Amino acid sequence: MTTRLRLLVGSTALLAGFCFLTSAAAAPPTLPAETYKKVAETDLAQLQEHIATAAKGGQDAKRFGPTAKTLAMMLAMYGEATGDAALRDGAVKVAEAIQAKDFAAAGTAAKALAIKGGGKALAPNGLAGKAKFGLEEVMSPFRGSKVGGLNIEKDLREMIKGTTPADPAAVQVLVARTAVLGEYTASFPNEKASINASNKAKWEKWSKDMIDVSKKLDAEASKGKGGDAKEIAKLLKLLDAKCSDCHNEFRD
Repeated sequence: MTTRLRLLVGSTALLAGFCFLTSAAAAPPTLPAETYKKVAETDLAQLQEHIATAAKGGQDAKRFGPTAKTLAMMLAMYGEATGDAALRDGAVKVAEAIQAKDFAAAGTAAKALAIKGGGKALAPNGLAGKAKFGLEEVMSPFRGSKVGGLNIEKDLREMIKGTTPADPAAVQVLVARTAVLGEYTASFPNEKASINASNKAKWEKWSKDMIDVSKKLDAEASKGKGGDAKEIAKLLKLLDAKCSDCHNEFRD
């Protein structure tokens, strides 16, 4: 995605390239609770690290702040998906502190978060409408890690090329993130996708395809060493292709 899916903060139309189902409010994606819990542990540590970097101010705040806020909102959805109200609500408070650029408060709140989920999903409470969340922030994790992202774009491409091994655990983290980010993206549709019925249909079709591929990848990667490496490689290419097709259609 480094060429065809270059996601730059500050360009809403460009960021909208990675697209998913349009809906009024994000709902927890239908992945196993164990997947959410595994990724939540990883992203909680990453959140704390991003907040610490953003707290340095200047360019660090501009680069790492958006992804830090998105990480908090991702954790909120993990909490909602696993029946963990404390995680959901606490993570939203972290996002609100980041929105206010109070990184000290955000850091304190992030340290108080704990991963305890595993139960029945909570009823959606409109997470996409919290903390003045927006599309640019949702797509920020796809950027390179050196500029504040989570390297999703580059990691996917390198797994496809074989530059980086498609380790099942790493694949599962990557696609669980794209599924959750996709659910949020659904709440911030591209203007071009809404201009007529034909564009809307394309947006929705690619959206469904993207989510379906992410689910299939998670299912295969969750098998660990028992997973089909060829199937994982095929699905990674398909995920990239769906993303690129949507991006090429809806990028201004």
